[in-house]
This record gives sequence, structure tokens and C-alpha cells, in this order.
Amino acid sequence: MIEAVAAMGAVLSDLQSLASAATAPSSDPVIPDVGAVDGAAPSFMQTLQSALDRVDGSIASADASAKAFSAGDQNIPLSDVMVSLEQANLALQMASGVRDKVVAAYTSVMNMQV
Repeated sequence: MIEAVAAMGAVLSDLQSLASAATAPSSDPVIPDVGAVDGAAPSFMQTLQSALDRVDGSIASADASAKAFSAGDQNIPLSDVMVSLEQANLALQMASGVRDKVVAAYTSVMNMQV
């Protein structure tokens, strides 16, 4: 869960830097170099992809434990299955909330007058 908070913080800082770059008066346009990636800091796309991979892994793990339990595996307690399903549900809700915030930020940036 802490990794998700860190990922959301990184997304928020990227969005804030985009918003400040959009509102700052400048004589030369700010055009990011897509090919250049710093070794120290992951890009927005990499951060978002890793967060989505973690959510997908959580859902796949919960699905696998639920299927194993329903198939009759006696080594998996029901409480573990329920906890993993709830964790996957919370991860999906968080991803949906982040998506909504990113869409709102994009809409806000697109509606700014230049």
C-alpha cells in the first residue's frame, strides 16, 4: 500500500510541474525530450506503468487464490482469500481514483488560456 502512495505522490509532482510549466510565462516553449530519460528518476509513463502492473498483479493473485480455494485446496484458508480479494478491490478503487484525478488535471491544463 505504501508503494501506491509513493506512486501517487510521483504522479502528483509530475502534474504539478506540468501545471507550473503551463502557467509560467516563457519566451521559448517547453518541449520535453521524449528520448532522454534520466537514470535517477523514472518518467511519468514508467511510474504509471509500474503502478498499473502492481494493481494487475494484485488482482491476478487474488483471482488465483480464489480459484484455488473454490477448487478445494485445503491449504488456503477462507480468510486469506477474502483479504486478498479485498486488497485487490481497494487497489482497483485507488487506480480508478488516480485515473479520475489525472483526467481532471488534463482537462484543467487543456482549458487553460495561453
